[in-house]
Amino acid sequence: MKRLLAKSYDRKKSSEPPDYALLIVHSRDVSTACKALANLGGKIAISNAQISISKLEEFYITLVTNGWMQDTGKASQHFQEMVSGKPEITQLLRHETISGFLFLLVPELSEWIKTLPINPTIAIWGAMGHHRKFDKGTMEKNVEELIIKVEHPDFQTILQEMGSDLEIKQSPPIFSKPLIIGVNKNDICDLPARESLNKIKSQFKELEKKFSSEEDRRFIALIKAFGIAADMAASAIAKKYQSANKYSLQEFVRKTLSEGLKPEDLRKLIHQWAWKEWRKHNQFNTKFEQQNLRKLPPNFKLRKFQKQVGRAKTKLTLAIAGCGSGKSIAAYIWMLLWCKRFQQQGRTNFRVFFCLPTTGTTTEHFKDYALESGISEEQIGLTHSRSFVDLETMAETSDQEEVIKDNDENDPPRVAEAVLKAQRDKIESLALWSTPLVVTTADTILGLMANSRRGIYSIPAIMQSVIVFDEIHAFDEVLLGHLLVFLKNFPNLPVLLMTASLPEQYLQAIEKIRPDLALIPGDSRLEELERYTIDYPTTEEKVWQAVKECLAENGKVLWVRNQVEWANIIYHQAITHAENEPVFANTSINVYHSRLRYKDRSYRHRQVIDDFSKKGQSAFLIATQVAEMSLDLSADLLITDIAPIPSLIQRMGRLNRRATPEKPGNPKSALICALSNEKDVKPYESKDLKMAQQWLDALKLLNKPLSQKDLVKQFKLPNNEPEYNYAKAEERACFFSGLWQTRPGFTRGEGYTIPVILKKDLDVWKKDNPKKEKPDQEWLRRYEVSIPIRQEVLKWEKVSGIRIAPQEFIEYDYNENTKKGTGAKWL
Repeated sequence: MKRLLAKSYDRKKSSEPPDYALLIVHSRDVSTACKALANLGGKIAISNAQISISKLEEFYITLVTNGWMQDTGKASQHFQEMVSGKPEITQLLRHETISGFLFLLVPELSEWIKTLPINPTIAIWGAMGHHRKFDKGTMEKNVEELIIKVEHPDFQTILQEMGSDLEIKQSPPIFSKPLIIGVNKNDICDLPARESLNKIKSQFKELEKKFSSEEDRRFIALIKAFGIAADMAASAIAKKYQSANKYSLQEFVRKTLSEGLKPEDLRKLIHQWAWKEWRKHNQFNTKFEQQNLRKLPPNFKLRKFQKQVGRAKTKLTLAIAGCGSGKSIAAYIWMLLWCKRFQQQGRTNFRVFFCLPTTGTTTEHFKDYALESGISEEQIGLTHSRSFVDLETMAETSDQEEVIKDNDENDPPRVAEAVLKAQRDKIESLALWSTPLVVTTADTILGLMANSRRGIYSIPAIMQSVIVFDEIHAFDEVLLGHLLVFLKNFPNLPVLLMTASLPEQYLQAIEKIRPDLALIPGDSRLEELERYTIDYPTTEEKVWQAVKECLAENGKVLWVRNQVEWANIIYHQAITHAENEPVFANTSINVYHSRLRYKDRSYRHRQVIDDFSKKGQSAFLIATQVAEMSLDLSADLLITDIAPIPSLIQRMGRLNRRATPEKPGNPKSALICALSNEKDVKPYESKDLKMAQQWLDALKLLNKPLSQKDLVKQFKLPNNEPEYNYAKAEERACFFSGLWQTRPGFTRGEGYTIPVILKKDLDVWKKDNPKKEKPDQEWLRRYEVSIPIRQEVLKWEKVSGIRIAPQEFIEYDYNENTKKGTGAKWL
């Protein structure tokens, strides 16, 4: 008998299909993973979503039913051919759509599952959406009729085990012949695909009214997400261990999701940071203390603001405090409080997601806090689009059909790229299950609202966690909308929001959907410290004169420009000045932006931080928006293009950053430059720059040195900005709004750049690795560089899904010996 397959396998290595490839084994594994996830995470997920605890049993049964249903459609002839050596085949319908057909339109099966003590519709929606490819636009393909092997012994066994597992008293139906699905009603068949699709979509549309309550939408979303996560885990673990008797999915889920931090782990992290800060200010102390991570350093005191954040008792806390006020460590003090609470509730799997807006901020936070925390490396993790995870620890688990797009069947390279990305998402998400402290980009969590693969795969870990979203002022409209919907629908999940400033309409939007919000301002003594003087508008002559005067005093200069090309121009002008003017002698001059290869950018970042840390030595940095968040440095002079108010507040947060009430020093100058061409506002919008002009004019009228409180207070004054459109955000958040439709949406608004690999780098790699087909993911991410998007990019070849930039289009300026250069630019 030819067995029914769930996965393809290497027929050169095995004449018979290994366990992981069998449909019957995979179906068992998915249902087992569903049971394990429901037992371990169901109760807390329901609680986080404020769903009645009385629905816990329904959650369990619905999820397990979903797990059994998911791949029954793989009994189709087309799918079996696809995994048996014909990957290019076009299927009449995807397997998960067929699964829905079976339990909705085949009377024997639809009547059988009606005896369950749940509404099977939700389980069916979960099954049909478990590859995020079913919605109102789903259509049949115009190919030959499709045979579903419902009479096959493997299919019958799946139904029998499903019935036994779910305790369905009635025996499952027995089929004596296959089921035939035709293209439309003109074909001789049991079910016409076109008419059947139209029928069930109409039924689903009608049912939307029945599931209109918030509780129903949350329940459906959790069923779908946990079902997808269960399928991912079942596929990955089975493929790794090959034989069913070598692994236990229940044990895997229990072990990975039971990992947690203890209060002493977070205490150690906080003390490690405190000792690091203490050494900065006591490096010449002759009585240098031996570091003891069990206590704070001598005479070291946490700030009042940090203690207040740590004592916050509400599920949602917003800390608005100026740059340099110690928000990050306040967040870890907050985590310590929640860790103790978890422990008091008998929960030992305390875990944290610390989310930042960009890859640069994420990496630096990981280095500065998690990596030096003293917590074991197995318990901390960094994840974003460039963080490296060892792909060799787990074999490929993504089959072609899982990732194929509607029009890509005959485009093997595109399919291969999608498979690679799916592998990476699975492996990195699964790694998060066993990582209690994760530093990541906000997209990992908020991508859940857009049905992103990584967000959904990570949901079992997310539901067990407390979450910090830092620098929320930097979220664009789409990402902020996802944050609002996330907060609204998981009201019992502990979340800390942090920022130096926030537009009033954003604050009002958060308060409207979460009246329980606790707002904690920064320390008044720090916030009211007069740090800045503002000169706006200024002149080029005045700017360069100020630069020379600052450098002559061995000061630190930060010049922030809105576009990379503008930053490079100033950098080259600075180099020219250095060649001709003594005042620039011994000054470290550098440029920092996103057009550097990731490995070069990482080196440049550390170099810049070191340059600004050296006392008695001048430094001059020209940067772009990357300086707003990812650079923890203090300048003596700030020069900046006019930018939106939150951006200007962030940039000014790098000016006179180390001033304290005990050592206030003198206010430092911020020179704000108007744009030379008022129409060239990218990457911003004209209305935001006009608001910034009004804000600067209002600050000048104060006629005094300015504090962080002054900056924020003027920002909060009433303006004509419309109320944030939460209804639109809800619509975009297809995780909840989708109901029966499951397709990926968007996490962020449209960007201006695309990552590429330089052809000359790839050529060098090929020369050094003649026996390898392509670079591994670590190499790709180290050599990846972002460039502005142009139409030509779409015609370039790819390696593992990343475009290869030809030398005739892209020039890369960087000296490997001196580590100097301006990076990539179009020719």
